[in-house]
Amino acid sequence: MMKIALIGSSGKLGSVIARQALDKGIGVKGFQRSANPSDERIELVRKSLFDITRGDLADCDAVLSAFGSGFKADPAINCQAFLKYIELNEGLDRHLVAIGGAGSLYTDETHTLLSYEAPEHPEFLREISRNIKLGIDELKKTTNVKWTVVCPSAFFDESGSLTGNYVIGTEGHLLYNSAGKSRVTYPDLADAMLKIALEDTYQKQVVTVLTV
Repeated sequence: MMKIALIGSSGKLGSVIARQALDKGIGVKGFQRSANPSDERIELVRKSLFDITRGDLADCDAVLSAFGSGFKADPAINCQAFLKYIELNEGLDRHLVAIGGAGSLYTDETHTLLSYEAPEHPEFLREISRNIKLGIDELKKTTNVKWTVVCPSAFFDESGSLTGNYVIGTEGHLLYNSAGKSRVTYPDLADAMLKIALEDTYQKQVVTVLTV
């Protein structure tokens, strides 16, 4: 049976990833600071991202991260998270699939403006998005980490369901559906992250997921 390490397994996205993985028969070793797992089937390790060791992950076939700093933490922690991913996975034949941010993508196919630089980008997210982009840039410099960064669309729909009707974009900019919306549901994003890990695809790429 495949086993994944899931960082942030108790969060909004992490709990959805955990449930989908477990329902598929995939073992989940969940890393979280809170005491209670989101699903009793999770093999729980009470550690934050920055306390995880390489040994903690040795029995896992892939590492998925749903880490999010929240709005009150120092935004720099979002860049530091990517440096930690490198430390944990460097030199190993193990796929890291980490959540990114819509703000780190370009606004459109011209690639002239990053989303976090656009005037309409929420001010409280600007430094978070900038630090995620800095972290991704550090990951891109590596030569011996097998990684994929998965970015949501501009609107991350917490109330949406699993549609399975989504596209994965690889061009580095936001995507829009036929209604002109850049939207993805939590379950669709979780499904895409699991699919990438299971199929070992999109290596060394930043992708985005759009619910069609």
